[in-house]
Amino acid sequence: MKVYLLNPPYYKGFMRSARWARPGFAGSQWYPIFLAYAAGFLEKNGQQAKLVDALVSGMTFQNVIEDVKTFSPELVVIYTSWPSLDNDVKLAEEIKKEIKNSLIVFVGPWCATNQEKILNKSEAVDGVIRKELELPILNLAQGKNLSEIKGLTWQKNNQIIHNPDENFLTPEQLDGMPFVTDVYSRHLDIKNYNQTSLKYPFVDLFTGRGCSWGQCVFCLWPHTIFKGAPLYRKRNIKNVIEEIKNIKKILPEVKEIFIQDDTLPKDRATELSEEILKNNLKITWSCYAKPLLDYETMKLMKKSGCRCLHVGYESADLNILALSKKGQTPEIMEKFTKDAQKAGLIIHGDFLIGLPGENEKTVLKTINWAKSLKLLDYQFAVIQPEPGTPLYDFLEKNKFSEGKDEVNYPQFSSKNMFDWRLRAYQKIYLDPKYILRCLKKPEEIKRLFKMAGKAIPNLIFNKHG
Repeated sequence: MKVYLLNPPYYKGFMRSARWARPGFAGSQWYPIFLAYAAGFLEKNGQQAKLVDALVSGMTFQNVIEDVKTFSPELVVIYTSWPSLDNDVKLAEEIKKEIKNSLIVFVGPWCATNQEKILNKSEAVDGVIRKELELPILNLAQGKNLSEIKGLTWQKNNQIIHNPDENFLTPEQLDGMPFVTDVYSRHLDIKNYNQTSLKYPFVDLFTGRGCSWGQCVFCLWPHTIFKGAPLYRKRNIKNVIEEIKNIKKILPEVKEIFIQDDTLPKDRATELSEEILKNNLKITWSCYAKPLLDYETMKLMKKSGCRCLHVGYESADLNILALSKKGQTPEIMEKFTKDAQKAGLIIHGDFLIGLPGENEKTVLKTINWAKSLKLLDYQFAVIQPEPGTPLYDFLEKNKFSEGKDEVNYPQFSSKNMFDWRLRAYQKIYLDPKYILRCLKKPEEIKRLFKMAGKAIPNLIFNKHG
């Protein structure tokens, strides 16, 4: 069967494939990693797949319609998001008009908890895949009846039907998956993807699925698309090494490999680093990490080519961290930061404004604390309530969001949050001490100037994005 896997068009700068859907502050875009794994899995099992990232490549609705008509798929898979849902449904309706006999299913983290809302939007959407994509999509492509597809919610005669759950992929099945970076090389233009914290061009991949911590109340993937799965399902490390070798062979222009595992815990970081060194792979790589890694582990990571850690600091307020179930304190994070810097690693620090307990005093405390950490990269984001997460449920219950995309506490409004976000960036990135710190990293200057070129207009013109 022909299967068309689509990341739909939306407004410029929007990131649908990130851990929450929002515009990038400095022009970043992630790969459509879930769709890419599904495309590779289909191809391995004898199906004809076409992966299209219309959002990143700048395609319009009409471009997509013409492309779909040319490919003439029997199954269209659309990756949706909460903010872009109406847009994505409208495109599904346009596709249905052109290819009346095609099945259209929606996928992505938001499909885990919002099946009825999505299906009630339009009859053009035939079904919603609730969790991992690969097995349900393959079963659809093999022509099985909708009633037989585990993990699918669908509609028949105005009735919504929830089929039984599909099993999550096992570590052994993950080992049998095609390399996602090979899928990128054949279906996408890697030059379209950029992360301000990473060297360009980069690629990303999973060495495992899920989060070894998995408790943060705001985190999307562990509470939606991976909910109910074992916390962390790891590929065999030798399988990961073979993919890295393949990247060097088929994508020699790649400057950095990013590990998309939700966090890379000590045992996995150690195992990966040791195998990279054992195989004498001269690569640059980065990853997500909780601020709990010790100095010896990070020293080993650096030796193996690790360059940057993406770290969720979130807040300097102990009460906010506890309510968010972060499992870390400011003191723990400060020690981690010093150890990482001593090991020679760069840190991209993520901070959240608007978590439960937030007010102007706590935000200012966090900004000043963030400055004291002397990081090279900072990201400040205003919380976005994601359906399916404990944070969303808390905000709804207490009427702090009431189904909206913004959060308003009695003591701290959404407008306050965005104003403080702007101040945070101005206080840090326009600080002469920060600029001097960057100048001491000549190997990073080009990347930092590129980031500044995208971000500074937002700082000047107060674009919330």
